[in-house]
Amino acid sequence: MKKPIRALFDNPELLRSEDVAKSEILKALLKSHVPLAIENAIIKKKIYASVFEINDSKQFVEIHKNNWIQALETCLVWYVEDEDYEMCNYIKNLIFTIQDNKKGNKISLQQNKSNG
Repeated sequence: MKKPIRALFDNPELLRSEDVAKSEILKALLKSHVPLAIENAIIKKKIYASVFEINDSKQFVEIHKNNWIQALETCLVWYVEDEDYEMCNYIKNLIFTIQDNKKGNKISLQQNKSNG
């Protein structure tokens, strides 16, 4: 993933968290792009994973590395519901990589979903 995608919102200043939580479109966007953004951040040794840009504002929805596992676990639940076990394995591998890096075991991602 080279750069975050752009998500277009009508009146983004009026969005409330309840609106976001109810949006199936936004859920699908997050489900597919959160793992890729986190993988990209791990590879580039970033502190934040940039998921998407809001409109053309240069403002990004980002996830701090302290929240990566929680975000991935949420995506994992969604993929289990879809019975997409290939993505479940991909996400579990990302979680294991983050956990190992926290323990001081510097492990790089060998095979990733975006490259193959």
